[in-house]
Amino acid sequence: MGTALLALGVAGRHVALVGESCYSYVVSYLAVVNAGAVIVPLDRELTVGELVHLITKSDADLLLYGASLADDIPAIKDACPRLGRIVPIDLYAAPTEDVENPGVRELLRTGRELLARGDMSFGDVAIDPDALCAILFTSGTTGANKGVMLTARNITAVVHGAYSLHRLRPVSLSVLPINHSYEFNLHVLGSIFGGITLCFNDSVKHVRENLDRFRPEMTLMVPMIVDALYKNIWREAEKNHLATHLRYGVWLSNAFRRVGIDLRRYYFKPVIQSLGGELGMIICGGAPLRPEVVKGMSDLGVEVYNGYGITECSPLISSNSALANIPGSVGVPIPCVRVRIDSPDADGNGEIQVTGDNVMVGYYNDSEATARSFTPDGWFKTGDLGHLGRRNALFITGRQKNLIILPNGKNVQPEELEEHLLASIEYVKEVVVHSATDDSGVERIVATAFLDATFVEVVGPDEAEARFKADVARHNRKLAGYKQIHHTQVRDCEFTKTSTKKIKRNEALGAMP
Repeated sequence: MGTALLALGVAGRHVALVGESCYSYVVSYLAVVNAGAVIVPLDRELTVGELVHLITKSDADLLLYGASLADDIPAIKDACPRLGRIVPIDLYAAPTEDVENPGVRELLRTGRELLARGDMSFGDVAIDPDALCAILFTSGTTGANKGVMLTARNITAVVHGAYSLHRLRPVSLSVLPINHSYEFNLHVLGSIFGGITLCFNDSVKHVRENLDRFRPEMTLMVPMIVDALYKNIWREAEKNHLATHLRYGVWLSNAFRRVGIDLRRYYFKPVIQSLGGELGMIICGGAPLRPEVVKGMSDLGVEVYNGYGITECSPLISSNSALANIPGSVGVPIPCVRVRIDSPDADGNGEIQVTGDNVMVGYYNDSEATARSFTPDGWFKTGDLGHLGRRNALFITGRQKNLIILPNGKNVQPEELEEHLLASIEYVKEVVVHSATDDSGVERIVATAFLDATFVEVVGPDEAEARFKADVARHNRKLAGYKQIHHTQVRDCEFTKTSTKKIKRNEALGAMP
């Protein structure tokens, strides 16, 4: 593939890649970057307008696309005159008759012919570890997408960092969008580096079925999926009148573990079987994960290691692992990274800043944003708030952009309140805490929630809203006065999310009810 792309003049060019998680996607990505070109992975769930914007913004000269984008190609081609070639990468598509834009099978055939004639150009490409090799657009949860520029050194640093902390298992299931840095840089490239068999999940809706099909021993997930798996285990136990039995089993198992006897995989074999039969390790990142879910899954025999990263750091910064698993934290920094807390408050919380081989070289064609993202002494400003605790573990407490600053000068971290509401009110599926100004011009704290559909159907919409308001009032009694939630409102649909299932907060904030 790389030899054929070089024959098309891809060296030094920018190549956009949009597609499903599949073998040919990985081949295409590696062929591009190892041919000395720059890969631009884009989210296949974006609209045509958004794709056109990012293809144009990244100065892409070539587009490689998967089957799901086929119907939109004419519109994209018309809107992106810079694109010299557009190549379908679906290995199972019918052969293309377009000589100007051959498909992946035609490219592979051309590449094999060139290799047979002695063309060694792909193998001879010299890779500069500090040259730009990938542009990854941030998901835009709180603002416009920015093109993060990464080098080979950035990416290989996080692969090395992951292996420094984790002993990874032989078979893994890929469930996250393959264009995301967390999934590709750590999971896909990490699997290739470590000789792991990687199995692709075709849809989030089919995770349970594909766990049975592939029987993976590990996977990488985001908190929403882990939380759904955990809730489903207990939902099934309640449905089958086995919840009391399961709770007793957890108590007895934990008692044995305290004296060094671990029988979890035996006691909870039916639970493990519901997850494919072999799953024992989940690495989780992308958003905060409730500690009770980590403990609950561990009690049942599946270890969950929560980590922390950001696209600008390729993305891994820290992770819990079997070597050090500190409850409530996102683990210790990987070996190539140094972390510091800027201007900590009385509780030790401040902005998390990072330096190391994993940190990006900047934002593409955006020198102003790049300059704003680094301190004068060269540390990257993550925009996240947290502190360093015991064993140098990192604890995340919120996001600077989300911080609510009240008129009295008090700071409230909405993520803290959201976590408590989700943990204490079982029928709350999603919640965003934010501030809004009431009729008198006073800034108030508001909780906007999406409730469990079954709960709403049973009690009725009005009663559901009344109960939520009452439960929030009950929750307020445990909080300092300035942190208390003054108003509640209920949505009739889920919040808009990114492809990695993070709520787009800027689209979620409602007016004062």
